[in-house]
Amino acid sequence: MSYSMFTITHVGNSNLDTVAIEKQIAEYISTSHSNVTVMKDEYSSAQNDALTIIVYPDEENDNDVPTSTEAIFDKLNNLISDESCEWATKDTTCTITTEEEEEVSIDENEALELWRNIPDEERTLHLNVLPNPDGELIQPRHNTDSELTEVISSPTESQLKRDPTLLEFDNVERVDIANIDQISWDKPIIITNVLSDELQNSILTRKQLMIDKYGDTTVRTGNRETLIENGFTNSMPMSLDDAWDIRNHGSMQNDCGTIVFSPVKELTSDFISELKPLCDCFPNESKSDPIEKKFTLTIASEGFGIGMHKHNPAMFMLLTGRKKWYMSNSEDLEGVIDTHPGFYRDLSSHKCIQQPGEVLYVPNEWYHEIFNLDYTVGIQALPDQ
Repeated sequence: MSYSMFTITHVGNSNLDTVAIEKQIAEYISTSHSNVTVMKDEYSSAQNDALTIIVYPDEENDNDVPTSTEAIFDKLNNLISDESCEWATKDTTCTITTEEEEEVSIDENEALELWRNIPDEERTLHLNVLPNPDGELIQPRHNTDSELTEVISSPTESQLKRDPTLLEFDNVERVDIANIDQISWDKPIIITNVLSDELQNSILTRKQLMIDKYGDTTVRTGNRETLIENGFTNSMPMSLDDAWDIRNHGSMQNDCGTIVFSPVKELTSDFISELKPLCDCFPNESKSDPIEKKFTLTIASEGFGIGMHKHNPAMFMLLTGRKKWYMSNSEDLEGVIDTHPGFYRDLSSHKCIQQPGEVLYVPNEWYHEIFNLDYTVGIQALPDQ
């Protein structure tokens, strides 16, 4: 699917709500919200100084909807000039990042032969870093003597190149909490309207307030390689305040995403009290025989991903940000190794983008893989066995 991409710089609001901006842009250019994706640029010179806007074509092809990159560009410029656009300033500018490209077909065998005839260094000579098949940013062989000082694109942009369906494919059913009795619990399901408005605006959804109040709390941190069920081997304990700027910690600086993954029962009593109303909201699969759960607080950066794995039935409550999930029944994947790099592309039967306030249920022994589209805060619930 073709798309148009734009970069908007010098935005003026330090607490940007990307979902709200997506809705505003979609309304302004007369398209569906699902056709617009907004990403914060975590690597710009100032926090929240730049946004990446991706607009997908409207499937209904309404005559009132702009279809060309130039037409959408004009609409975006009109929007940031409008006084009602609260996140724009007089210095805000919009540029076209990529234009729709004409598709060129080539025989697979011919393409493979061309690739084999290209010297290794010429394949990557223009790149300082590139993603390996497992999604980690590495140095090409021609560049091993130079220091890795910058990332060529945001983690989400890199993942988008590997998985074109990253931001658009979602086939997991959503069920309102009021209809929970209708859930069979034999496949992934997203439960909505679990949290009250008050809980959806808890201190955990506001970064700086959470850091100001609980910054001295010791938490467990690590990367995708150290993550195990409900804890870490070789985890790096540190204060939440230090973990907030986790990319500046030497050994973790070049990881493809980092995470805070702390059992709730290990946190301070006041932090536990803050989390308890949220933990109490988790649905139970059985009213007659409620399952005791253990809860884990997770805080992860954009780009953090946990590779293909499985465990006991799990629920994940997302408080802020967005997560892409890839899932499949383990019975359908017999003989597939746990870390198959093509799982997210080829093998997952269920995919979804979890939104803030939603609870995702993953059935027992279902393989799943996760990718963070934004900075996220959430709570995981597993059976307490």
